[in-house]
Amino acid sequence: MVSTKADETGFLTEAVFIDLLKKEVHDPKMKANIQNSNRFVYEAMATNEDGYFQRDEFRKLFENIGMPDASFAEQAFNAIDTNHDGKLSFDKLSHAFVQFMFCEDEDSPCNLLWGPLI
Repeated sequence: MVSTKADETGFLTEAVFIDLLKKEVHDPKMKANIQNSNRFVYEAMATNEDGYFQRDEFRKLFENIGMPDASFAEQAFNAIDTNHDGKLSFDKLSHAFVQFMFCEDEDSPCNLLWGPLI
């Protein structure tokens, strides 16, 4: 078991830091806060104001935040659009972001959100 205290020198060790992060990852309140803040950003970047991201809006989302190469957007969109209706709701996109950040399943389609993992 890893101690949740600093080491004898008073410094936060890598092991302690990782242990603390793991606890935060599974906190439902933290995930809800991230989803809520993402929704605000996504709503601001959606241009057609229909409550969904279409493929072109999804690609533009990454271009607008300064990603030099958003060519992965089509593959990511298709992976996240699990019902294949050609649109992503804000809730589905926020869920994908939380899954990307915290999911430990290497096969999760949400791993493609920011492009292929290297």
